[in-house]
Amino acid sequence: MSGPVVVKVGGSLLDRPELPGRLSSFLGEYRGDRVVVVCGGGRVVDALRDLDAVHGLGEGPSHALALRALDLTARVLACLVPGLDVVEDLAGLAPTWAVGRTPLLSPRRFLGDDDRSPDPLPHAWTTTSDAIAARLAVRLGAARLVLLKSAPPPAGAGIGEAARMGWVDPVFPRAVDGVPIVSYLNLREGSAVETTLGP
Repeated sequence: MSGPVVVKVGGSLLDRPELPGRLSSFLGEYRGDRVVVVCGGGRVVDALRDLDAVHGLGEGPSHALALRALDLTARVLACLVPGLDVVEDLAGLAPTWAVGRTPLLSPRRFLGDDDRSPDPLPHAWTTTSDAIAARLAVRLGAARLVLLKSAPPPAGAGIGEAARMGWVDPVFPRAVDGVPIVSYLNLREGSAVETTLGP
């Protein structure tokens, strides 16, 4: 492959006992490729959503707190899966690949830089780790974005329909534009096969 492979691990998978083994096995299939992992927020970010609903924190502050929550879940995932090293920015990718490890991007600094772009991701609950992984894939010129989820998308759904039905966030279709291949794997199913997600 000419570009890196971005792998987004759904936060809903963090509480699954089989996650370390299944994720290690999956990443082994991409051995030799430059893989970057992004971890979702799962229950940690859900707790922030609940606090925002109760206290009206506001979408901007909640977005900033959610990015800090992704710092935490990245470190949890790194503790669970051997071979993953948390990196704070894109400059950390190449040195991690060079020593045969897989970088797991804690995306807060990356998004701080992205905020200075002409089309930053919205600071809102509509932007989740799906869109963040998509934006990373675009910025890296990735050959593929793989979404590891707890369930497959609706049968026959393309990217737009998957967003309308809430399988990915509403920002994702725009954020992923330009990524050559978007695929998914239902990691809760041990026999699941990686499948390309249509446009």
